[in-house]
Amino acid sequence: MARKRRIRPHKPRSVREREDELDAFAVLARMRRENLTASQAVEIESTTIPNLERHVGAALKKRGKDYVALPSDDLLRPPMRFLDAKGVRWIDVRGSKAASLIGYYWNAVGAALNGEPRDLKKFEHTFLPGTKLEFFTNLKAIRHLQDAGELEGIKEIYWHGRRR
Repeated sequence: MARKRRIRPHKPRSVREREDELDAFAVLARMRRENLTASQAVEIESTTIPNLERHVGAALKKRGKDYVALPSDDLLRPPMRFLDAKGVRWIDVRGSKAASLIGYYWNAVGAALNGEPRDLKKFEHTFLPGTKLEFFTNLKAIRHLQDAGELEGIKEIYWHGRRR
């Protein structure tokens, strides 16, 4: 029986490398969201093609002289904020689909805190793909976490490019 591959968290060596990695993921997200080529997206995000190749190259496909984004990937993301029964914590996420699911979850939490719990109910008994982590859907407990200040800046899981 084959052993399961262990996912080692990526630790950038410097602050600059972390910014470069986050910029590359921001470019990849923009390419997918707005259907842009790599050269168009790196110009908007103020980074470079070599930086993009280094950090998210496996999620790109060469088309002519430029790159386009593949629909999904299996890249290890920088840590993302996650809420489960143990509270809010930062976890390493592998893959664009799992990262998107976390984004949809936080949008549902935000909507539930504003009086629309319908979307949060879709996450009941749902686990993050590739992990044993279950999404937390107890609205009463989520409200207590919000009152305690644990959910400050819940939109901080997103990176929209370097703050300039």
